[in-house]
Amino acid sequence: MSTISYEQPLNERIRTFLRYEQLADRFAFFARQDKPYDTHGALLTLIEIFNLVSRGDIKQELLKQLKRQIDALELLADQPKIDTVKLNSILARHKAAYDELHEVRGQINDHLKSNDFISSIRQRTSIPGGTCDFDVPEYHHWLGQSFTQRRQELMDWIEPFQVVGKGITQSLQLIRQSVPFSQQVATNGFYHQSLDPATPCQMIRISVDRAYFPECSAGKQRFSIRFLTQSSAGETPKQTGSDIEFKLACCSF
Repeated sequence: MSTISYEQPLNERIRTFLRYEQLADRFAFFARQDKPYDTHGALLTLIEIFNLVSRGDIKQELLKQLKRQIDALELLADQPKIDTVKLNSILARHKAAYDELHEVRGQINDHLKSNDFISSIRQRTSIPGGTCDFDVPEYHHWLGQSFTQRRQELMDWIEPFQVVGKGITQSLQLIRQSVPFSQQVATNGFYHQSLDPATPCQMIRISVDRAYFPECSAGKQRFSIRFLTQSSAGETPKQTGSDIEFKLACCSF
């Protein structure tokens, strides 16, 4: 059975982390390609990263998250049958990420706020087709330079964000690996489950046959999942009436 995995964040912090992760992956993909349109895709994604970071204090949110996870990991040290080598390795990476982020002064995106070149492109991205050569000729000129130059400048612009990306990757990896998938059945395409308020779930992970996709609704005490089908993009999705086997993980760390 060919499956697709989905992740549903259950708080705003994890939602922001997942969005950042997706944007960072997209940036890395486009930045590796040598065509001007790929560079354009990378730069637009960089601007999305800038805008996401500008919406809140992602640095402080990540510091809180890493510190909370470090404290939880340290409590595991005295547990019987714990793999101390693996635990110490995870702790070392978390502490290094925390220390590196803590040393950053100011906002993560300060270097782009004063960049006139990036600002001129940002101002045009809200206009459909707003980055034509007659709108921002300096951008058209830059896209015509060598791939080596374009890529190097892209890497220079993304570099200050990498410390955030490293911390987010480690934090999300720990959450994802906190519990294994369990086999579940959605009766008539519907599944619901109560949550333990004492150990708040941070992320719901779902793996299901690619013929279906989940629509999640979650609160502090319970969540529900409807499985829908859609044979083409122009068709209105409909909840299936079949019993659907899927894998589920309620992750928290």
